[in-house]
Amino acid sequence: MKHTKVNKIISYIKAQDEFPFDVFDVEDHESVLGYFGFHPKLDDEERKIIRQELVQMADAAQTAEMARMMCAEPVPQRLYRTKYSVKNTQSVRFDEWLKTLPEELRGGFVLEG
Repeated sequence: MKHTKVNKIISYIKAQDEFPFDVFDVEDHESVLGYFGFHPKLDDEERKIIRQELVQMADAAQTAEMARMMCAEPVPQRLYRTKYSVKNTQSVRFDEWLKTLPEELRGGFVLEG
């Protein structure tokens, strides 16, 4: 086993901006290594170490993604936000929304009635 080869592969992968694989994807470590441009000949011990490292990276990436999703900015009450939905619907009428704005932000819009 060559520790240098394994360490260089793992270090390179860790230095990348993203790790787009989940824990189930890294079971096929050869595909993951191919994604990053590696096609090495590995012995059994090297495969075992790389698989363990890839599982740890995938687990960390999944945990970070779940934390990002849980800490996302909440949707303001009664207002529609396009980044939280794929539907293009409006939950508040324009005149209702305009009433919630301070006078200086209403601009040239005039509320009738």
